Amino acid sequence: MKIKLEFIFSILLIPVLLWGAVSVLTEKKEETPKANRGFLDLSGYHFAGKDPIALDGEWEFVPGSLVDTAYFNREGEGKIYVPVPSLWSKYKLEGQKVPLYTSASYRLRIKLPDNNQVWGIKTTNIRMSNAIYANGELIGHSGMPERDRSSYMPHNTPYVAYFHNGDDQLELVVHAANFDYASGGGIVASIYLGDADSINRFREKAMAYDFIMMASLMIMGLYFLGFYAHLRRDIHLLFFSLFCFAMVCYSATHGEKILHLMFQAMPYGLFLRLQGISTLLIGLFLLLYFHFSLKPVSAPKAVKGLTIAGILLVCSMFLPIRINSMLEVVCFIYLIMIILTILFIQVRAILNRTTGSVYLILGTFTMILYFLTGTLNLIANLNINALPPFVPYIYLLMLSLFMAHRFADTFNKNKELSELLIRADQFKDEFLAKTSHEFRTPLHGMIAILQSMLSRSDSGSLTKKQSEKVNWVVDIAKRLSALVNDILDLSKLKYGELSIEIKNVDLFTNTYMVTEVFSYMLQKKIEIKNSVSRDLPYVRADENRLRQILYNLIDNAIKHTEQGVIEITAYEKNGFITVSVKDPGYGIERDKLESIFDPYRQSGTLEQNKQGIGLGLSISKHLVELQGGEIWAESEPDKGSSFIFRIPSAPAGERVEPMGENIHYGAAHEQTGYSDFPVIAGDPEGKKVIIADDDDTNLKVLIETLEPEGYYIIGVNNGADVLKQLTEHADVDLILLDIMMPGMSGYETCQKIRETYTLPELPVLMLTAAILPADMVAAFQSGANDFLHKPFDSVELKARISNLIMLKQSARRAVSMEVAFLQAQIKPHFLYNVLNSILSLSYMDIDKTRSMITSFAAFLRGSFDFSNTNRLVTLEKELFLVHTYVEIEKARYPEQFTFELEKETGINCLIPTLLLQPIVENAIRHGVIKKGDNGKVKLTIQRAGKMAVFKIEDNGAGMSEEQVHQIFSSHDLGSVGLLNISKRIHQLPEASFLVKSEPDKGTTITITIPYYNPN
Repeated sequence: MKIKLEFIFSILLIPVLLWGAVSVLTEKKEETPKANRGFLDLSGYHFAGKDPIALDGEWEFVPGSLVDTAYFNREGEGKIYVPVPSLWSKYKLEGQKVPLYTSASYRLRIKLPDNNQVWGIKTTNIRMSNAIYANGELIGHSGMPERDRSSYMPHNTPYVAYFHNGDDQLELVVHAANFDYASGGGIVASIYLGDADSINRFREKAMAYDFIMMASLMIMGLYFLGFYAHLRRDIHLLFFSLFCFAMVCYSATHGEKILHLMFQAMPYGLFLRLQGISTLLIGLFLLLYFHFSLKPVSAPKAVKGLTIAGILLVCSMFLPIRINSMLEVVCFIYLIMIILTILFIQVRAILNRTTGSVYLILGTFTMILYFLTGTLNLIANLNINALPPFVPYIYLLMLSLFMAHRFADTFNKNKELSELLIRADQFKDEFLAKTSHEFRTPLHGMIAILQSMLSRSDSGSLTKKQSEKVNWVVDIAKRLSALVNDILDLSKLKYGELSIEIKNVDLFTNTYMVTEVFSYMLQKKIEIKNSVSRDLPYVRADENRLRQILYNLIDNAIKHTEQGVIEITAYEKNGFITVSVKDPGYGIERDKLESIFDPYRQSGTLEQNKQGIGLGLSISKHLVELQGGEIWAESEPDKGSSFIFRIPSAPAGERVEPMGENIHYGAAHEQTGYSDFPVIAGDPEGKKVIIADDDDTNLKVLIETLEPEGYYIIGVNNGADVLKQLTEHADVDLILLDIMMPGMSGYETCQKIRETYTLPELPVLMLTAAILPADMVAAFQSGANDFLHKPFDSVELKARISNLIMLKQSARRAVSMEVAFLQAQIKPHFLYNVLNSILSLSYMDIDKTRSMITSFAAFLRGSFDFSNTNRLVTLEKELFLVHTYVEIEKARYPEQFTFELEKETGINCLIPTLLLQPIVENAIRHGVIKKGDNGKVKLTIQRAGKMAVFKIEDNGAGMSEEQVHQIFSSHDLGSVGLLNISKRIHQLPEASFLVKSEPDKGTTITITIPYYNPN
């Protein structure tokens, strides 16, 4: 149906265009007087309101000379009457043709109406230079006509001249000269005469026509050039744009030759070359346009031959003017061949029913008509009046209809394909969503089974190689699980099913938490640096989704980085927080930056992309935009990438708001917040629990849930206060810790707690509404005993708290029994040594033996005063045992050693039972006594901040490194003293036991334990 409509339209329009063309070319205008034998009678012609009259007809002509009026008035001089306009090469004088390269004079006498007024003339084309005289006075010229080439200057451009004539007689003399143009010179186009107003209107009309043509074609050229810039694959658009620009140049160098008016200093030789080049390029570019636009029906060999010929002819335009002007006929034939080739291509397009080809033919027909008219005027010296200005607009109309038709056809096809793709995409999303849901359960089960296998691998059930392979499978399963979550998120985002809750959020805390998660997972030589300031204003965002964005961006950076520092920075500007994740990885090519956020789109090589399918960045982009922000990437290949997103900041001074998923269960609770912290509640005699949550509502609900259970509760709203309460309360049984807190996050707080307390000593239960599986891993790796998602059931919360406290009590009993066992090992060891000393001394000195028995009795009273389960005693009791033992040994080995105690003033702390006495005993018996005389043992006690430091030094026999290592790895009772004390010391938080010894130089033992205040 469309083809029929096009055919009918063309059948109707082609005759109209042909009729219009013939009408223009054969139009019979008003009969005007013609010159006869050099005289034109215009006395009866009315000039008012009419166009200027063409001074056509017979003019007097004198070849080879530039003469004046007096010469023409002489009888018998060498003059003839010739038709004007025409080339003088067609004239004959005495049977001989006038030379092509010469000068000549024309004269026309005119009888005007009897009036006194200003007249004007307008020239069109007088080759190649001319000067016009009215009644003997020079009124205008173009170039400098001279008798010989040496003084002649070519310059053929139209101009207008005005003069005053006082009577009814006018004599016009035209001097012309041509020494360049091969086809000859002369008055090639009409000279017009009229009153000043009509000449002025005539000139303006001609210039307006040229300007309209140039402007229309320039706009069209720029339009298609811009079109091509966006559709680089459609090269025919480029050639059509170049065709339009060539037409602009053609119009500017023909007709009124506007280019010369705009650039009057331009050399005329260059101007002539532009005339020829633009004429050739019009044909060449139009041919190439049709060739590439209708390539299936084109004639490639003919196009190739004409293209080469066109390039050669364009190059010939740079030859001297006299030479290249000889090629006018060749150029004309070349253009005819191009027109025929284009018509051949178009006929084949019509026969093949190419979309919109009819419009192309109609438009091209009008342009060929316009083009041929100008070319025939130029080359064949025909005086065909220029076509009216509507001709180029017919062409533009046809071209617009052609483009509109093809675009409409393409649009309809794309619309149909888009609908098919949308339906297919919906089916794909439904399939992926359903499949992902089905994958989740077996994936989690598989991961759990594999991790269980790994946890038992230490017992030898798996070889090292098998463990590595199971680890690989776990890693693959986790990636697949993350992919399943990404697909589900993307599906929700696409269909608007993902809800977000905007709150005031602490960016630093969230960034810290995400970096902590990755710090536990990293296996490459990569450091993640969090450079986000704690003082940065809060952001307006959904906290879970903000962390998901950060997680995706950092994960992407890790995937594309082998080693180096990945840095996260942020700053506030103009009400927005801008966050940057910068990596030193592979980088991204500039042309891929725009598409990097598309789903399933990746950058880099296949090897670089093996760890994902390209959903994380797309999800991040959607999430950022949902929160009123924007995201972009900056990168260079091999120089790393920066992924930057910007989201609104919270108003200055506003505190962070709690997360959207608060605890809600049971009866409704009052929403009143706390004003003072810590919040104290519950039974002071009950188990002591610290609860940390920045949301007052959550904190209140937790307190009210646990208070009836008999717990003593301390409520705080940040991590720093948790640590503060631990310093003030040494007997805390459990900590409930929210992960998302401003300033110090739950992860960071838990890490600080684990620097002092082990997992059994102080259980930590973490609470969060976080949605990422990696958060649970990070919680356990930061030192949490258990993890509970919000919202949760109060029964589950109570059960977990009870189990953790029971676990702590069981661990405490086990530790107490172990310490009692270690103490029991030390006491017989000590008693055995003392009794041996008393027995040995009894053979030598009865009085000293009695003194030693008295000291031993005092020691036994102090020793039996200890309970087996008491881990700590006062420093004074321990020093009493030390002094007692030293007295015993001095009684046994008089004059062999000295003992010195250096104690910092004011120190009064609790220390583990039998901590110092066994070490002093070891220094005496295995150090100074073993070496001989002049032994010295020194005990130094100091306080260093929160720690107590004990240093026992002797100048005895000393030990080698091998002996020290053997002592601490031996299970022999002979070394039970130092070994057991070391084990007991390492049960204390931040405690250390250092031994430094050299053979024959002595031994120094330094013990550092927490400073426990007796109060």
